[in-house]
Amino acid sequence: MTTKLAVGDPLPSVGLRATDGYLLNLRTFVTKQPALILFFGAPSLKGAGRRRGLKAIEALSLGHGRLHQAGIAVVGISCDSEQQQTRFVEEQSLPFLLLSDERRSAVEMLGVETVADGENVNVVHPVAIAADREGIIRAVIDRVEPGALIDRAKGALSEPIPAAAEDASAAS
Repeated sequence: MTTKLAVGDPLPSVGLRATDGYLLNLRTFVTKQPALILFFGAPSLKGAGRRRGLKAIEALSLGHGRLHQAGIAVVGISCDSEQQQTRFVEEQSLPFLLLSDERRSAVEMLGVETVADGENVNVVHPVAIAADREGIIRAVIDRVEPGALIDRAKGALSEPIPAAAEDASAAS
């Protein structure tokens, strides 16, 4: 696993600019309803990283209706600028917001692996985080498999947190 997060950890507070122009705090965003957060590198990344990111975004876009019906919010995060993401949302007709982590504060804080291609730095492999409305991480889906993403997220957000994770968070 490439992230610093584990099931049962609280989602950190980090502010990112959304494609609708607003600044959203990731932790506050999930307190409205459970959420699936996808870190990906498709808008400006090239090669295999772009293809992996596009497949994950396509799966999320196709499964958005199922997640919405289950009361699960969806957001994508890349290290691209707001302008690049806005174009990407329009090109892909995405039904959810993207958040810009252009300064890489979230990916660094969460330990999401990035790669540099010249001056462009972005997420190497898509990583999804499912967080409940209390901001507790219910699943870290490293190396996203697009065909299983929606079912894994729904399952993680409908099942209780495993006992080991509950015991660890109670001890802190």
